[in-house]
Amino acid sequence: MKIGLLTYYGDLNCGTNLQAYATFSAIKSIYPNEVVEVIPFHGFRPEIRPYKSLSPASIYRDIIRMQKYKDFKCDELYIQGRDPIIYNVKKALKYIASFGFDKIYVGADTLLELDRLKIDGLSAYWLKDIKAEKIFLAASSKNVTYENLSSRQKVEMEQAVGQIKYIGVRDTATIKLLSHFVLPEKIHHVPDPTFTMDIDKGITRKYLEKKRLNVPCKSVFMHLYGNDVWADGLAKYFKSMGYTIVTPRPYKFSDIVLNDMGPLEQLGIYGYFDLVVTHRFHDCVFCLKNGTPFFVYVKSRKTFMTADNDSKHVSLLKDFGLYPYGFLGCVDDGIPTNNIDEKLKLLKSHFDGEYIKSRLREFREEYFRFLNLTGKM
Repeated sequence: MKIGLLTYYGDLNCGTNLQAYATFSAIKSIYPNEVVEVIPFHGFRPEIRPYKSLSPASIYRDIIRMQKYKDFKCDELYIQGRDPIIYNVKKALKYIASFGFDKIYVGADTLLELDRLKIDGLSAYWLKDIKAEKIFLAASSKNVTYENLSSRQKVEMEQAVGQIKYIGVRDTATIKLLSHFVLPEKIHHVPDPTFTMDIDKGITRKYLEKKRLNVPCKSVFMHLYGNDVWADGLAKYFKSMGYTIVTPRPYKFSDIVLNDMGPLEQLGIYGYFDLVVTHRFHDCVFCLKNGTPFFVYVKSRKTFMTADNDSKHVSLLKDFGLYPYGFLGCVDDGIPTNNIDEKLKLLKSHFDGEYIKSRLREFREEYFRFLNLTGKM
């Protein structure tokens, strides 16, 4: 049997690549005697570019990072040579079908989102009319709502969902969307695949030793957008409290810049910090796995939040008893940088390490329970 995995990979996003790696590894573990391949396909252009910087040293570190991600794609996902970007949905589906897969897993991450589309319809990731056994595996539609679908999209989505043998999605927003097309009891909540990963802390330790870098215990990791002007006030507060500020991209307030990490090196870095401030979903997952408290925010309510104030970030916080304590809010609503000391105390008081470990075990078991179900002949 030939099994394909249709997923995001190949950009410079640590979480994107590690979810692909975790999904690929998990599928191979339940099909040890079958051919399992990541489908070499992009429905949009992966973002591969250095951070804005006038520093030659920073640009040099970016080049190192880009090479590490290229190596990761080849060495861990076994994708070498051609992996085309195909915007035309019909051509993309024809290309995917040409591999002759017997079974295709779609996931994880926000593969089912539609905001990148320039046409009225569905993206190729919905696999409409592809002749194979199809499974959604921790897939997400991000902020797509039934009410905002066009008439054509509603028809096509009903047809596409009806062709999926097993439906496993990652968040409540996607469950709500798909419940309009299939009975709710046929939809499984499947945690993100990165919950199944074991962290090899030796890889991160080796990275830090090679850089001869010691991260102080009282450090905060700030993973921000380049134009988050409100972050200056937050950084000023942390510095006044004696924190070392570590960032994965260069900022004027950065004490340590780590923009040359590969995905597996970054996976273990979260355990070195007292706190993480981020907009990344997978940063939050990796913080939970490393036992590190975190604040998360979203850039745009329209892009990342549903009408009833749900999102993949909020859903994750609720799953671990950390909402609203770990949620900073939406940038377009204004991110308050006052009373951070009070918010931090509240966050840490609700960050129950033992409870989080138990939930991590449950999520890992839940993921493999669903995956094993799909593997039954």
